[in-house]
Amino acid sequence: MSFKNVIGHYKPITLLQRAIKNEKVTNSYLFLGSEGIGKKFVALQFAKALNCLGGEAERGDACDHCSSCKKIDHALHPDVLLVEPEGQNIKVDQVRQLQKELAYRPYEGKRRICILTAADRMAPNMSNILLKTLEEPPLHTVIILLANNSRLMLPTILSRCQPVRFNPLPIPLVLKWLLENKGFNKTEALLLASLSEGSPGKALEIQEGIRQIPREELLKNWVGLKSISIERMGSWVESLPSQRENLLLMLEVAKTMLRDLVMLKTLKKELKLIHSDLLHVMEPIAMKWSLSSLLKRTEILHQTTLAIRANANTSLALEAMMLSWAEG
Repeated sequence: MSFKNVIGHYKPITLLQRAIKNEKVTNSYLFLGSEGIGKKFVALQFAKALNCLGGEAERGDACDHCSSCKKIDHALHPDVLLVEPEGQNIKVDQVRQLQKELAYRPYEGKRRICILTAADRMAPNMSNILLKTLEEPPLHTVIILLANNSRLMLPTILSRCQPVRFNPLPIPLVLKWLLENKGFNKTEALLLASLSEGSPGKALEIQEGIRQIPREELLKNWVGLKSISIERMGSWVESLPSQRENLLLMLEVAKTMLRDLVMLKTLKKELKLIHSDLLHVMEPIAMKWSLSSLLKRTEILHQTTLAIRANANTSLALEAMMLSWAEG
């Protein structure tokens, strides 16, 4: 794999390739973007391009065939260091060991590359240790910090790194990747892509959770219901996933169902439904609802999701949603 095999991210890749070709690679970069969007993969391709022994290096890319490229692909290159959290966070010993490693000249490559993931999950004292390295970077060294949220990082760290922004990928691009590279069927790929927020990594992360959601039952017994009794409401809330993340995923699936119902009410031709396999269930439900009621229900569900993400009491938020979730 090389830059030419990366899905999307044309702007950051162009920036990195231009730096290689013009010999203006800086000592420290900060790759910013949401989890699973491809920052680490691009960082590894950057490391390959910087140390490539083949002819592609002159074009700012890796050849994928030389010994250097193959070693990096198999995590065996002595000059490419990947530092990832031990548990939830980067440990202070990892940062100190990194400092020691970077003090050495490259063993066999042109540059020593350090890729430090979760750079926004370091305690301030560790950030200060890292800051010393960023202020006086060793020769022939490139440090790449990966982070989801720059607001969680010290301004002094940010000021010493060249930022490279990774934006969410277009949903059609994620869909194409899931179909062509991961072998998903069209129905599952479309649902995963729609819920991925433009992150291929998230699409893969939620696949098991999606498969455990009884979509047809959810559509018939909740999303498509006109009303629900107080007694049934209590048992329904109790039957929902107890883990917050699983519950939020189910609510996001419900949003896509409402989106499809709105599509059925407004469009007659060339429908692009996320749940196309449930069309036989959705058509009679859509006929019973007015467009304004579906839009109202969508907004209520959206606000409930935001409340639960903000750590509101789950049961109370869901019960309040169901009480207000009636045809207006």
